[in-house]
Amino acid sequence: MEPLSFEFVSVEEAKQVLDGAPPAQAQPDWPSLRRPVPPETLALTPTAMRWLVLLPVEARPMELCRRYPRIGNQLAALWSHPTAIRVYLEDLLIDKRGGRQGFPGGIALELSRLQEYLQQSQP
Repeated sequence: MEPLSFEFVSVEEAKQVLDGAPPAQAQPDWPSLRRPVPPETLALTPTAMRWLVLLPVEARPMELCRRYPRIGNQLAALWSHPTAIRVYLEDLLIDKRGGRQGFPGGIALELSRLQEYLQQSQP
């Protein structure tokens, strides 16, 4: 027979559960859970630079690539994979975890323009 597992709770917490209020769950500490940034992702790769040049001027995410080269490298790597690039762009544009502050300045606009160009060029 296995022992029962249990968790220490206060009387107030137990009362909330019995009264129907869900217990408060702590948000994960995302910065501590992130992997360390590899140094090679701190600059655009030659593949990403070629990808940028091949895009029409109005679809180029220049500010994004300048401020977040890691994301630019990933976009370039996924560009020839229609499903993967669509999912990645959607993940960048839509907060599915909640509480994210989003991209600063016109970067979200650049991503939206890139997504629009992708939809037109790869139906």
